[in-house]
Amino acid sequence: MKEKFFNRAGSLFVPVLAGGFVGAGTALLLAPKPGIRVRKDLKRIANITRDQVSEAVDRGKEIYEEGRTAVVNAVEAGKKTYSEGIEKFEKLTRKKDERSMLLPILAGGVIGAGIALLLAPKSGMETRADVKRIAASTKDQVFSAVDKGKALYGEGIKAVASAVEEGKKVYTEGVEKLRQAVA
Repeated sequence: MKEKFFNRAGSLFVPVLAGGFVGAGTALLLAPKPGIRVRKDLKRIANITRDQVSEAVDRGKEIYEEGRTAVVNAVEAGKKTYSEGIEKFEKLTRKKDERSMLLPILAGGVIGAGIALLLAPKSGMETRADVKRIAASTKDQVFSAVDKGKALYGEGIKAVASAVEEGKKVYTEGVEKLRQAVA
């Protein structure tokens, strides 16, 4: 079952996952504030006072009668739109071209961005600054390693040349000793 899900032709898992990673990365880099502050803001907005709820209930009763006809019309329009949407969705996901993957990638991107915004450890500006600092530090380390490698290479070339010369000298001496011993 697991293999069928991951390996079947046209699987939506990979595009959704890829979109999720791209969306999460983008949201982390562009987050207006740390995730803990975003969550606190959402909680604050969600905590509606009793007076606001009471007012909303009273207003809801007032517009109930007016909205009844609108709801019936909306339900009919919704059914029609739903059936048309299902047909279009099936066409999009059944086609074998690039557009068939667009919807899963976008959905994954939106989901990933939402999760990253809620869990961002820092604001996007701070995250970009951290990435920039790490990149500069890594660049310096790479250049330092390359310079050390060049120096070691130069020393190695000199050591090999010296060893070759010493080997020639020992060989020549050995040949000379052999000639003297044979003669």
